[in-house]
Amino acid sequence: MFDFSSFNNNLEGFSIINVLLIAVLSFVLSALIGVTYEKTSSDIDRPRFFIQALILISVPVATVMQAIGDSLAYGLGLLGALAIIRFRTTLKNPRNIVFMFSSIAVGVSTGVYGISISIIGTISFCLIVVLLHISHLGKPNHIVGNLQFELPNNDILTLNLNAEITEFINSYCIKAALLSYVIKNIKRPKKKKVKGVSVFDYQISLKDKESGRDMAYEIAKKFSLLNVKLTFKDNENEKI
Repeated sequence: MFDFSSFNNNLEGFSIINVLLIAVLSFVLSALIGVTYEKTSSDIDRPRFFIQALILISVPVATVMQAIGDSLAYGLGLLGALAIIRFRTTLKNPRNIVFMFSSIAVGVSTGVYGISISIIGTISFCLIVVLLHISHLGKPNHIVGNLQFELPNNDILTLNLNAEITEFINSYCIKAALLSYVIKNIKRPKKKKVKGVSVFDYQISLKDKESGRDMAYEIAKKFSLLNVKLTFKDNENEKI
């Protein structure tokens, strides 16, 4: 079996060969993380050049860690420099943050000549990601969407439909929550005698899109709702 400890000892100390080997190793390990992310990620709208940044960030981190070494003064200087730099890129997906942190961890571990730790840690991380991806934890068991509709104000007052509509939505959904309730005073023809409408916006969680479409049609038919619109998180709209 290969002895990683001897490899660590041989690399310790400054030389051009050591710097190049550490840079190449950090690049290879972070590239493995990047490939794992690409194969297991379901994100369509990801930050631009995210995978490139995921692969490249370990190299400068490893270089900086080699430059600092055991010097406390260099470390404090690095903290001061990082405090000046403003990183304005935000990662909204927590999973992307974990992958970026793993690439930084590769750069740190290789930069301090923790070769065995970086190799074993990277392989273990990638294997765990693949296992989570093929397991049921990596597959969505529900679909999130928004249900919007309008209801005449006089129907709410005379028929008290608010509670009935909420109960009807809950019968179709795994979870449902009223996000907003807006009253609009819209002029309608005198024949209808409508004193404006109320706009409801529900966030719903469904097992599949078919049940959501059935719910939208049934709720529009049963309660005579206006402008019923079902929007899924993948930007697919269903207007009744």
